Amino acid sequence: MKPEVQEAAVLEVILPELVAEGFEVYAHPSAHLLPSFLRGYSPDAIALREDKNLAIQVLHQGPASKGKLDKVRELLSGHRDWELRVYWISPANVPEPIEAASVKDVERAITSIEELTAKGHTAPALLMAWASLEALGRAFLPEKLARPQTPARLVEVLAGDGLVTPSEADRLRQLASVRNRLIHGGLRVKIASKDIKAFAAVLRTLLKLLQSDGPSPDATSEK
Repeated sequence: MKPEVQEAAVLEVILPELVAEGFEVYAHPSAHLLPSFLRGYSPDAIALREDKNLAIQVLHQGPASKGKLDKVRELLSGHRDWELRVYWISPANVPEPIEAASVKDVERAITSIEELTAKGHTAPALLMAWASLEALGRAFLPEKLARPQTPARLVEVLAGDGLVTPSEADRLRQLASVRNRLIHGGLRVKIASKDIKAFAAVLRTLLKLLQSDGPSPDATSEK
């Protein structure tokens, strides 16, 4: 795997964790987002919060990385509201690609979503819906979505490639917020049946499109 691909994969894992810690996170920030003392340095990401800010660097072990770290530490010296956080690339923190689901796998999952919703079990239906959306996205865009995705990035990629409409993307963004509250312990979050039904309709549309486009053998073969 190319170094830049490894770095992107690590960022996809750590950035949602920082958001969960209350940070406002920017990957590959433009110069106008950086304080003046960091304008000559391009961190892999920054994370901003009232009590502290982070400059985030994803690195491979080696002499070049040591020199970069020395430079960053020097830039941050004397700025107590900024902290350097380094993530070293290793097999443990680079997520593995996920095996593609078959069309029948996705069809069964959507049926389960509809059955759960009919019984009022909207929380598990919502989680299954996100899993199904990611599986469908991976079938359409295997190179972009080979590894685990955050809901936000998944929606942006699908919208950017025209696989969901702007209004569908807006609804999915709202449901991503609900999903995040639920998965992080918000067990009292309200999930309306109509929202899950709308989500299932998006999944059905994507499934039909996938079938009509003639997906690759890897995406449709039965396991």
